[in-house]
Amino acid sequence: MNHVVYSDKMKLKRTFITPITFMYPLAIIIIGFLIIMMQRDNFIERNVDMWASMVVIVHFVVMVFIPIAITIISSHVINVEHQTNAWKFLFSLPIPKSQLYMSKLFQVIKLCVYSALVMFGGFIVIGMVLGFSGNVPYLLLLKAAFLPYVGALPIMTFQLWMSMKFKNQAFPIGIGILGAISAFFFQMNESTSYLFWAYPAMMTPVKQLIVDGSLGEIVTSADIGQYTILSVIFGLFFLLLGFIAFNNQQVD
Repeated sequence: MNHVVYSDKMKLKRTFITPITFMYPLAIIIIGFLIIMMQRDNFIERNVDMWASMVVIVHFVVMVFIPIAITIISSHVINVEHQTNAWKFLFSLPIPKSQLYMSKLFQVIKLCVYSALVMFGGFIVIGMVLGFSGNVPYLLLLKAAFLPYVGALPIMTFQLWMSMKFKNQAFPIGIGILGAISAFFFQMNESTSYLFWAYPAMMTPVKQLIVDGSLGEIVTSADIGQYTILSVIFGLFFLLLGFIAFNNQQVD
């Protein structure tokens, strides 16, 4: 398995996917920084917890950016083989197909972990640059950076499956972008929030209540455990479907 993972790592080094992996969390941080900087005086006036407010604000960007980024990463990881017509060669090797497939998933998860670490560091930088009061809530910031990716597990396995199934990547990328945009609306309704595209949006450590149409207090999210379980279930479900399809795949 190690040599398969290493081989995929070397292939990706020759692409632009690693820079993209670092660029989009930086874009999230920059957008969040600009929004918070413009609203800083208002936050200070209301005497709110700036760290928690930052997590709430940035999460509205995260819920759309992360599914789109995962779509692009998954497509890129698979398209390396599509573009070079390497599947026939790979299937002829004395390597179980399960190792080939799991190696691709490992690359996607690894790149997502790198992105989450960039976001975590970015949160700390925002707080220090803008002079947030109090100690740095490292646990809160870790949750804010990593939990959306935990919620995105079904998106990872679904997009990997779609990217593997279709040689033309326009279709899986189109599905991914549509799902990411729809997620913003899915998370607003309790029924549609159970659709797996909404899970990254639901996986926030804190949320702001809306009281009589106005912004209320920021409270700890109580549904993280529920959506974590759903994410794991659907993630494994799409992983199984993808693996079955990949195992039965024939290449001319």
